[in-house]
Amino acid sequence: MDRFADLESLFDHIWTYVETGARDRSHPFYTPTLATALEAPNLRTVVLRTASRADRMLAFHSDRRAQKVGEIRGNERIAWHHWNADTSEQLRLKGTATVHTDDGVADALWADATPRQRAIYVKPTAPNTPVDDPASGLAPNVQAADAPSEDDVRDGRRYFAAVRTVIEEITWLHLHPEGHYRARFRWNDGAWQGSWVIP
Repeated sequence: MDRFADLESLFDHIWTYVETGARDRSHPFYTPTLATALEAPNLRTVVLRTASRADRMLAFHSDRRAQKVGEIRGNERIAWHHWNADTSEQLRLKGTATVHTDDGVADALWADATPRQRAIYVKPTAPNTPVDDPASGLAPNVQAADAPSEDDVRDGRRYFAAVRTVIEEITWLHLHPEGHYRARFRWNDGAWQGSWVIP
């Protein structure tokens, strides 16, 4: 991969990758790591559902009863981590998250999801509940369905949440054979300001 020489081209590249990751299941940015910090740092892989450069926004789905939702409600500062092994690029994004459960944001993401994607929210028992044997927690009719129908997954809406992050800082690192290099972009006074930084 070529080395980037100017910040504007790099910034375009970053957002192209992030927005592509939200649409393309085969893209390495489709399943980033999300970091929260309340009592202690916590990491997990999530599916990037939407991304918008114009809105500085990334979003994912969650069960509203999940631990990460409680952590975000307690501390809205979160971070995202993406890694592309093919190009040796690391991307970290920091921002402020909001949890949406019964509003237009959540309704739109629920409507955009397929019945199969919605099926994971049809869980009468909350995530992280101890059980005696390995179990998905899914309702029996959903667990048994090869292709869940709209009726099968309707009850999952009450457990569904959308989490949106407004991005305030982006740090990009390229592990390049000619020498590693890094750039940082910060949102300040209504505009992105970029700079090269030593890795």
